[in-house]
Amino acid sequence: MVPTLARLLERLQALLEEARARHRELALIKAVGYGQDGNLIMAADHREAKRRLRAAVQEANEIIDSIQRAGCQLKSVELGLVDFPAVINGQEVLLCWRLGEPEIMYYHSWEDGYAGRRRLRPADDDTPPPSSPFPRPSPPAA
Repeated sequence: MVPTLARLLERLQALLEEARARHRELALIKAVGYGQDGNLIMAADHREAKRRLRAAVQEANEIIDSIQRAGCQLKSVELGLVDFPAVINGQEVLLCWRLGEPEIMYYHSWEDGYAGRRRLRPADDDTPPPSSPFPRPSPPAA
């Protein structure tokens, strides 16, 4: 799973940069101005930049959906941060992986987040208790 996630996150990062570049391009095209007829002077360039922005956003959304369907929680595209619900030593936790790490080596509580990452140890028990609701629902928005 990690190699696939790494590939998807690298693509997401490239799409994010593409979307940002197209957004800047659209602003610059609009700054050139409008003709006397009220149309953008660079209307064809505007249409193309808008088409490329929409394509990047659509592909990014498809990748995000596929990551979520796999049971993963995408926490940050920029950092390449993904969490996975799990049970460690009888407690519901989130396994935590960051792009560039060779494997899933950390976990944290639902409340602590990335700052509370702890290293997985060989002695950790990952057997879920029979009564554990899994996966845990997201906490309500504050």
